[in-house]
Parts: sequence; C-alpha cells; structure tokens
Amino acid sequence: MMFTNIDDAISWIIEQRNDESTFEHFKYVCEKLNNPQNNFYMIHVAGTDGKGSTVTFLRDLLMKQGLKVGTLQSPHYLIHQDRIRVNGQNITDEAFLRIMNDYYDFFIENKLSMFEMDYLIMCEYFKQCQIDIAIVEVGLGGRLDSTNVVDNTKLSIITTIGFDHMDRLGDTLQKICFEKCGIIKDNSKVLIGKLNDECIEVVENVCNDKNAKLYSLGQYTDLGERKFAYQGKEYTLTSYAKYQMHNASLAIKALEIIKDDYPIVVDENKVYEAISNTIWPCRFELVKEKPRVILDGAHNIHGVEALCESVDNLKGSKCIIFSALKRKEYQKMIEMLAAHCDELVLTTFNFYGVIDLKDYKDSGYSINDDFIDAIDKAIVKYDNVIICGSLYFMSDVVANYKFC
Repeated sequence: MMFTNIDDAISWIIEQRNDESTFEHFKYVCEKLNNPQNNFYMIHVAGTDGKGSTVTFLRDLLMKQGLKVGTLQSPHYLIHQDRIRVNGQNITDEAFLRIMNDYYDFFIENKLSMFEMDYLIMCEYFKQCQIDIAIVEVGLGGRLDSTNVVDNTKLSIITTIGFDHMDRLGDTLQKICFEKCGIIKDNSKVLIGKLNDECIEVVENVCNDKNAKLYSLGQYTDLGERKFAYQGKEYTLTSYAKYQMHNASLAIKALEIIKDDYPIVVDENKVYEAISNTIWPCRFELVKEKPRVILDGAHNIHGVEALCESVDNLKGSKCIIFSALKRKEYQKMIEMLAAHCDELVLTTFNFYGVIDLKDYKDSGYSINDDFIDAIDKAIVKYDNVIICGSLYFMSDVVANYKFC
C-alpha cells in the first residue's frame, strides 16, 4: 500500500492500536532496524507535569546556541505532525509520507501502534535532518514506555512527581517515581525538579545502582510580574503561570549540564532571550486580552493545583470552563477548580471517554454542552476566562474557536 496524500496517512496511523504489544516487543523491533534511536545525543524527559514546557524551553535554549534540535512530544497540539519537530518546525508532510511509505510493510509486519510508528518515523526524520540533539518526551510513565528503548541517553530529566495514571504506574508517589526513574541509564546524568523527600530517595537509589550522576534544580525566586531569578540571574517569562518558573529553571540547569560534555559555549544573552520568548501552547497560554482568556491543559490533580495557584494571582472576576476524560480524577479536579473562581462551567467535546454532563445536572455547577457557546458567554461577563482540562479538549478549542 502506498499513501498519496497526508490526510489518508494520518487517518490510518491514528487508528493503529495494539493493546497486546509490549515494551520488549518494541525493543526487539528496534533491534531489527539496528537501533536507530541510539544514533543521537539523547535527552529523555519524564514527569507527571511540566514535561512539554521543559522540553520546549530547553529546545529554544539549545537552538539559540546554534544547535539543530529534534523533539518528540505528545499528544499533538493541532495536527499529528506537530509531535515530531526539528528546530520547532513540524515534520513536513512530504517527509512524513515518504517515511511512512518506506516503512509501511515493516509497520504492518510487526503490528506496531501509532506511538511506536511515530517513534520510528522520528528516528528516520532526525537522521535525514542531521540533528545535533534529540529531546524526547515520555508518553506514559518511563520504565515501560516505548520511548525508553533508547540505550545511550546522556541526560534524563524528571520534572515532577504526582498522582496520575495510577492504574498503570502505582498507587503511591514512590511507586510512580520508580516507574519514571526507569528512563535512567547506566553512567548517565540525571536532573530532577521539585520532588518530595521520599521521591528524591527513590531517585538517589536508582542513580546509585546505575552509577548515574544526580543533579538537583535548586532554588529559584519568584520576583512577580512574570519575572524570576535563578542562579544569580533574572529572567522574564511570556507566561503568567507560576509553574513555568520551575520549568524554565529546569531547562537552564539542563543547559548547564549539557555544556559540560557537548561542544557549546553558552551565550548568556541568548539564554535570556530564549527564556523571554518561549511559548508552549496551552500551558497557561494567554490567547486574548480584555477580557483575559487563558488556555491550560491541566488534566490531573498535580496540574490543577499548579493552575489554581496561578489563577489566584489574576485580578478581577474569574470563570473557569472545564472538560476532562473519565479516566482521570475529574471529580476532585472539579471541586478544586470551583473553589478558585466565580463560576465553573462544565462542558464537553468530541472525544471518547469524556465526562458525562448528565451526572452534574443538579450539582450547582453551570453546564453547557457547547464549549463555543460557553466561551462566548463567559468573555462578555468576566474579566478572566480560564479554559482548561484535557489536552485533547485544548486542541479542539484551538481548532474551533477564534480568539482574535
């Protein structure tokens, strides 16, 4: 079979699921291709929240130093191709089609899932683009995630540890942390963000077992008005989100670690410039002023806690519009959000497994099954409108609502 247009190729790949596939099987598949994932200077990023933002800050920092950087992130923002990028630009339709067609028989023969195919397409595209550094975001967990087939990771970053995907990763923070520590390789380097003492102990034990050198984020200082200080220098963010200070500091620390074994001379002015201009969509992203409209993909308890901290700093009346998937702890998230706004509106979108609004008919919360109508009504009534929840919901909002 040969795909002749990108829409057919994308429609086909997103339908490919293999619930029986295992990590060991995918590792064997990669071996049959001579392990293309091991051909790059690889940075691997895991964590409950902050992965995407940290990857994006670090990508921009490295690009400003003149490096060609490939990234793999998920889920996609607007279109499937934006999962695979080089220097912030999506894989081209032509390249995606060409690689898909070249590997199609291999994909079918080995019964690969969408995510596994994306990973192999990434490897081939990065090779063709001759990237300098690859930054790969873990899909879920770490130890048994498809991205963990790589053997020679230079730097592993663990951003945060919180309760999410407990059915897959464990019911305690220590168990979840251990799964995420599965990305740590022998004799490599490891950087951690703000973790509690129990999780730090888990990381330390894994690093000791694998002779990996551990680095900690340290302290950063919130200076207000989107400004923060880290390691004696001040920076300004594009985002109002307090949690982005953590992610930006983590990326700055990662750059410091990378420069020790990669031939770059860091230009501090370009570091400041990168941090000041980095935008990661749907992470407390300001999409409209007067009224202020913010998009945030907070889709678990840890993420909602961070979101609420930033919402509390906004002046004026506040409306939160929320939708999530049933597999999340959505009831607790709803209760948390309701305590930080003047009105909470529950809505839905076109995706399987979305919360059922019928369950909230007599809840006291506002209900609107049309998120476009919900946004229209909120922006004429409130000073701040925060649209949040599932990243799939965020993609739907961006694709269907014009904020300008």
